[in-house]
Amino acid sequence: MSSPSETSNKNSLIADNDDEGARGIRPFPNTSLETAGLIANLAAGHAIFSRYLSQKSANTLKRHSRDLELFAEYLLDIGVMPENGADFQTNPEAWRGVTWGIIEGFIAWQLNEGYAVTTVNARLSTVKVYAQLAVKAAAISREEGMLIQSVKGFSRSGAANVDAQRAQTRIGEVTYTYKPDNQKQTVVVTRRNTKKRRPVVLTPADATFLKRPQNDSAQAVRDALLICLLLDHGLRASELALLKASDINLLRGTIYFYRPKVKGTVHEWTTHKLTDTAHELAKRYLNLHYPPTLLPDGRLILGTTRLKKDGTGGELRPKGLNRVRLSERVAWLGKQIGLPKLSAHDCRHFCATQMAQMGYGVDELMAWFGWTSAQTAVRYIAAVEVQQRYKG
Repeated sequence: MSSPSETSNKNSLIADNDDEGARGIRPFPNTSLETAGLIANLAAGHAIFSRYLSQKSANTLKRHSRDLELFAEYLLDIGVMPENGADFQTNPEAWRGVTWGIIEGFIAWQLNEGYAVTTVNARLSTVKVYAQLAVKAAAISREEGMLIQSVKGFSRSGAANVDAQRAQTRIGEVTYTYKPDNQKQTVVVTRRNTKKRRPVVLTPADATFLKRPQNDSAQAVRDALLICLLLDHGLRASELALLKASDINLLRGTIYFYRPKVKGTVHEWTTHKLTDTAHELAKRYLNLHYPPTLLPDGRLILGTTRLKKDGTGGELRPKGLNRVRLSERVAWLGKQIGLPKLSAHDCRHFCATQMAQMGYGVDELMAWFGWTSAQTAVRYIAAVEVQQRYKG
């Protein structure tokens, strides 16, 4: 039995150990308040994007995503390749180097592209919100952040003056109808058409070249596969970004994928028989390059390390490319063969045109591309018929 003195010493030892443990979990041991504040700011800055996104509705996040994707397209169009990627919605480092002059240029670029002034104002607001978050994350200096916040949109009278002085190239509205599953009545939807006025036109030779790996690196095979799925199967960038490795069945030669844009319709989920080229590229990619540890549920289109001039590098990383990074990669690949501003939708346009030329009917095109309106399929078929008529 322990004596009172022994018990006292034992309790004292436990208290000392507890104190040491408490000191061990303190985030700022022996740190001045000023230094601790700087460290806390850095930690909070890295978390501020995710905290902001967690408070917004799905529709708001989707709109912000489109706005920031267009901001990335603007940078690519003026010849700027973001050193830290183009994921401006979730990655604070992507904003490093952005200045108020670049934001002013974004406004001018949109006006030149024919967007409505109200749309320009809305996108400016989105960019300024995320730029302010980047200031708190220390990716943009405080002084530059204040200059960015000083960039103004257009008032109602100012918008009228702008429209009076520029050519009327404003992008209009489109109306379409579709019938959701398990509902008796059709739904009429009217939305602003934000597609480019003129798609980038690829030739069959362009497509063949883009689908051919340019070297033996994993990056080159990945690039060829992602382009092939866009050109041969007409996938949207959002659909491609969601693909998992298990969605491709190499034994059956099929690809199974989800279409978020037409959720609630018969086209929401679909299966394609892979083209011969897509099948061969998928086998090469998954069997020779894809990390086995990520199978089966890893993202199909993975990011890569930098490919060096001597041909080394270009190895696959665990994280998949999102829609913005995919669009950025497609634009870069197009630029290498003299097709500036190439987009995933241009590849989809090429696929639809090729299938219309091969004689596919309206129902077949609607099923393949997930269109909810027959008018879209008819437009491609009619365009091919007009082209053939003039050739004859």
